[in-house]
Amino acid sequence: MHEIYGIVDGKRVSSKDLEEQIQKLVRNGEHQLKIFADGQQGIGGRIWPSKEKTSIVVEGPVGQRLAGMGMMGTEIVVHGSCSDDVGWLNCGARVTVLGDVANGAHNAGAQGILYVQGSGGARCDTMTKFNPRFDPLQSWYFRDVGDSFAEFKAGGIAVVCGVEPRNPDNILGYRPCVGMVGGTIYFRGKTTGYSTRDVRITDLDDADWQWLQTNIKPYLTAIDQLSYLEELTAKREDWQKIIALSPMERDNMGTKRLPMDQFRLQTWEEEVGEGGIVGDLLDVERSIIPYIVTGEDRRYYPSWDNGRYLAPCCYSCPTEIPTHIRTHLIREGKHQEALELVLQYSPLPATVCGQVCPNPCMDACSRGILLREPVDIAFLGSLSREIPAPEKAPARQEKVAVIGGGPGGIAAAWHLALAGIQVSLYERESELGGKIYQCIPEDRLPRDILQQELDRFRSLGVEVYTDFTIDRGKYDQLHREYDAVVLATGAHAPRVIPFPGYEDVVPGIVFLKGINARNPMNLEGKKVVVIGAGNVGMDIACEAYNQGASSVIAVDIQAPASFGKEQKMAQALGTQILYPKFTDRYDKKEGKLHFKDGSHLEADVVFISIGESPELEYLPETVELFRGYVQTDEYGRTSEEKLYAIGDVHKPGLITNALGAGLQVSRTILADLEGREAPKRRDDMIDYSRLRQEYYERDRMPQPQDVDTEALKCMSCGLCRDCGICEQSCYWGAISRQETEDGDYEYVVNDELCIGCGFCAAVCPCGIWQMNPAEEHNL
Repeated sequence: MHEIYGIVDGKRVSSKDLEEQIQKLVRNGEHQLKIFADGQQGIGGRIWPSKEKTSIVVEGPVGQRLAGMGMMGTEIVVHGSCSDDVGWLNCGARVTVLGDVANGAHNAGAQGILYVQGSGGARCDTMTKFNPRFDPLQSWYFRDVGDSFAEFKAGGIAVVCGVEPRNPDNILGYRPCVGMVGGTIYFRGKTTGYSTRDVRITDLDDADWQWLQTNIKPYLTAIDQLSYLEELTAKREDWQKIIALSPMERDNMGTKRLPMDQFRLQTWEEEVGEGGIVGDLLDVERSIIPYIVTGEDRRYYPSWDNGRYLAPCCYSCPTEIPTHIRTHLIREGKHQEALELVLQYSPLPATVCGQVCPNPCMDACSRGILLREPVDIAFLGSLSREIPAPEKAPARQEKVAVIGGGPGGIAAAWHLALAGIQVSLYERESELGGKIYQCIPEDRLPRDILQQELDRFRSLGVEVYTDFTIDRGKYDQLHREYDAVVLATGAHAPRVIPFPGYEDVVPGIVFLKGINARNPMNLEGKKVVVIGAGNVGMDIACEAYNQGASSVIAVDIQAPASFGKEQKMAQALGTQILYPKFTDRYDKKEGKLHFKDGSHLEADVVFISIGESPELEYLPETVELFRGYVQTDEYGRTSEEKLYAIGDVHKPGLITNALGAGLQVSRTILADLEGREAPKRRDDMIDYSRLRQEYYERDRMPQPQDVDTEALKCMSCGLCRDCGICEQSCYWGAISRQETEDGDYEYVVNDELCIGCGFCAAVCPCGIWQMNPAEEHNL
């Protein structure tokens, strides 16, 4: 346990310096602290949650606001009494005071626990809050509390045990519970003078008694008073509880709501002065709004837009995988359905999402944008590896040929086969997978993962023909015999720069294919230069080191296009990246690559990786091309009837772009075969500003990674989590949760009660509710 002293060399350490010591130690991994205080304030507050709990023991005189803004994962034990405002604005800390607490304990607290061995001063538990996303605040007092207890209390649970109180006739002090609107107070003993306009006293029900019996033992253990357990739990009748009056109860008591103008004049301005506390400084119009309106007179109408907008992860995923729906299913305990869901969008989730995709979904994840901690969607993708293929739709008569067995062709064949179409896939190589199989190093993509997913693809019954080289005659035959043909042959012809000596430069794709074909190039002790610093260039650099290269330098004419794990892996092995570098010539004999700026690099071997082009000599002239790529509309249709094109044969992109294109073209072909309009990809993403990150702060505490943890982290953008906060926050009771005929649910607005205040939209964690102008609502 690390010790910190409030007096050093006879001089008192300031509160600021003491806090800086605590924060620095915690950041450096010290989580067991003992503090010898000398009146310093704010001890133990604002320690951000980490993987390990932070425990603090305090001795000596303690200043104000011990554990002020205390965070979850912080536990403090004070050997002695405390000054004012212990646990002020507590956000989750657990505080044990082995003595008394002065005024304002747990003032405005929201989460956390306060255990007091003695009494509380005046105005303890005032303005405490309630948030249904968190466990309620707890405040425990062994003896009694001072005046104005629980003033304006809005949430949390307070327990006053009444053991040897200072005033046995009134253990809650003078005028408790004024303005209390929420929360619960359990007390044992007598009280008088409480605000009957705001609260009522009642007996404990079974749930109250169960809660008290369950939670009082750890409290007594913490304050070293376990010997009182039997006495305090002997009789339920010894205890009572105080709860706030409901609006209906207030009305029944004759306490009617004042009209707004009367409230302003008779209550508000009588207390704070005309115009409010700064009224004398303002020269503004102070006329009263005549009434609050409902029904057709509202200016804004709330709408429950569940599922109307795409989550950023789904919007940013070229394959359209709805991770927010996947995590929703996991939270409902439907793990199998969640893992099966992704197969409706991608045949290769463990291969692509889990291993080789740069995961643009995670870059766009709201939790990553707002809390810098995205949901690990790659991890979720890897979990679908063992899931069998979905059941196919009934067989249809139509036949589709897919030329190319890379990711795009596999995706198109997969989705068409699931729809019942008879699919034949033609691949030039002896194995399926395209560049995934041929070019991606096995240390980035274990072969067994890919093979397992290819086996699942084959289980659908797609007719697969390998070692099939397409030419004009074969193309014409396929075009005649099939109802549709999909071009997914990718781009495999290496691009080169015709500088002097380019004949001695090795295409990077050839190098990578040789490695995966178990025919690697020997680079033992060689100095290697890679022209092109994209992700493929980084793969080449890694493999060059694996084949014995002594050094690797990647050069580019611009900032490298590589990013993510590919670049990190290459740099970790020693790869240097230089730019801007324009190649002038390569002299293999002298072993130097020269640049137009007059510099050169020693290079025994030079690889070039600036992209590849499609090989399309077999296509008829009627197929429109642009700069060597097949032109299509947004649905994948080419200028040739019945011919569709996807993936790198249409334009360069990520593997996930090819998978998404395969999904889109399958939808297009099905629509064309059925004579209907092809569906468009949705593009209505929810705005980040509609989400409420505050509700997810608790989940930032590090936890072991598993499927449930990741699902809990998801902010469920645009998809209702059924938390009920909107219903609870609607003061007029205008929102209700209703079951639907299909066993689902919806939240419904009663227009005759709704005043259009917008509270529902303001508090919704997921951005479901939207306030619509009246003119739009009436259209």
